[in-house]
Amino acid sequence: MGRTNYDVLGAEIAAVDDLLTVEKYPRPNVKVPVLAAARHGGGPACTAMAAVATLGGRAAFLARLGEDELSQFLRRSLAARGVDISHLVPDSASTPYHSYCINDRSTGERTIFYDNRNFRRLTADDVPEELLVRTRVLLLDFIADPAPVALAQKARRAGATVVLDLEGRSAEAVALCDHVDHLVVPEEFAQWRTGEAELGAACAQLARQRRAATVVTAGVAGCWWTDSPARSPQHQPAFKVSTVDTTGCGDTYHGAYALAIARGLSVADTVLFAAACGALKASGRSGGWDALPTAEQAAGLLREQLAPGDPSRRMIATIEQWKAG
Repeated sequence: MGRTNYDVLGAEIAAVDDLLTVEKYPRPNVKVPVLAAARHGGGPACTAMAAVATLGGRAAFLARLGEDELSQFLRRSLAARGVDISHLVPDSASTPYHSYCINDRSTGERTIFYDNRNFRRLTADDVPEELLVRTRVLLLDFIADPAPVALAQKARRAGATVVLDLEGRSAEAVALCDHVDHLVVPEEFAQWRTGEAELGAACAQLARQRRAATVVTAGVAGCWWTDSPARSPQHQPAFKVSTVDTTGCGDTYHGAYALAIARGLSVADTVLFAAACGALKASGRSGGWDALPTAEQAAGLLREQLAPGDPSRRMIATIEQWKAG
């Protein structure tokens, strides 16, 4: 087998999301009618791999799953998206996170309640070195301890680039940041870690640790990024779209980011492409993974919103070719 069987391998949180749409998120002690209900795959790295595959990338997902109803649903959902599930670790005691996502139709925002009591984490020993050698980018997610430091180290030794989707706030989270190539974190983590309210300043502080790129995301405010401790963080505005549902937008961003890095785009073009994909996910009316954008849709949004003379337009033709995998 060749070195690059997979553009992106995602690990490790597997989730099933039950999505409920209401007109407006309620105050306590009221009864509210549900406008729509659907079940979808979820979880940061899991959704990111569905996004990678939908964009035309070669994606695989790795987690511990059992034979329960939720695990079987997630296997079917990933396979239907074209994600390779052959490396999933069988574990009869493990079930996915089960999340209930309440979407406020009036704002497009959502509230998530999740149950992870039976989810069992991966260890570095669960991931064969041979698999990492055949992977361009490993996308790790982290919400709660223990942090997958050993897995990140193992991947880098095997030659894979490590992208981190980080939400958890702990000493282990801080330590994990030292073992990744691309740190892509939400504004809440950046502000907590640095004490800086201004996101450009927070990004600059995080980037003092030398790595390929440091990115701080902030939803409709866009993101701040830098690819060098010596380079002042740059602001990438968010694309203007009509927001329908923000569930999975950050995960879509991370998947698009990881794929763009795997396919050799610059960091500047990568954050632009990821921003376009996150915006398209937010504007999708079908919800869940059915709203994940294609490469053609991302190229179309870039063509529509980038100025005619913008040098980043050069990547549009490249992105359109990704549908061929």
